[in-house]
Amino acid sequence: MSQSTTTSSNETVTTDAEESASETPMDGETPTEADTADLLTLDAPQYLQISGEIQLFERVFSAAGTVTDKTRLGIAESGIVTRAADQQGHAMVDLRVSGSSFRTFDAGTGTLGVDVGRVRDALSIGDAGDLAQFALDAANSTLEINIDGITRTIELDPVESLRYPVEMPDIDIPATVHLSPDDISLGLDAADMLADRFDLSVDSDAGEVRFAADGDTDSMTYRWDDTDLIAFEPADVEVKLDSSLVKSANAGLPDGTNRVLHIGNGVPLVLKSEFPDADGAMQFVIAPKLPN
Repeated sequence: MSQSTTTSSNETVTTDAEESASETPMDGETPTEADTADLLTLDAPQYLQISGEIQLFERVFSAAGTVTDKTRLGIAESGIVTRAADQQGHAMVDLRVSGSSFRTFDAGTGTLGVDVGRVRDALSIGDAGDLAQFALDAANSTLEINIDGITRTIELDPVESLRYPVEMPDIDIPATVHLSPDDISLGLDAADMLADRFDLSVDSDAGEVRFAADGDTDSMTYRWDDTDLIAFEPADVEVKLDSSLVKSANAGLPDGTNRVLHIGNGVPLVLKSEFPDADGAMQFVIAPKLPN
């Protein structure tokens, strides 16, 4: 059974928004890590009028849908945030997007309880580059999504009915690896064919990263040396991970973006990528598996 991502140590925090900002240029307007929890516990905003390309909204709700069916969506004048975990607390998503990334952004401050699947259904009627318009009917507690003249009205969930936003774990993560999306997908597919868990390790002396999995009779190892990697900050670390959780998180990140893995000894994996064509940051935190 996996350990919860909320298990903390007293080591250096390396999974916060400051690190995200150092890898994905930000304009300073996006809601920060420090205020995310507060923003996700407020009453609903009094007004909201947001428009932008469908693919931007889809990336937000696709990432949230990787771990939960319903999420708290924090709204501020500066942008939107969400943080959620799966039922077991084994995988977490943390995401924020600046209001400047949208075509128009006019909103009060507050929290919405959103059914992720219903929003994605509404978005599915249009193409990636089509304009989607989101409007809040505060009196009726509904969200209206208009695409090409078609309006979908979605009943919002009471915020108090949704789980309290999880805290980011306080952990030390010494190794950082930058992989292409094709490379990490190939490694995860190969590992998942053999077992429901795999070992992710970094060897600083050899200058390589390894995915390794053992089946009933077969085994596999996929290696990258430092010349294969986009960027590499090595340290001798190893962690055992759930194959399906990491695959789901990888699929929840935007297509075509390089993956950044923060890896420590037996601690949660942080998997993140750039937020293409937007000023924002997203990351997944995945709990380690216990030894057999």
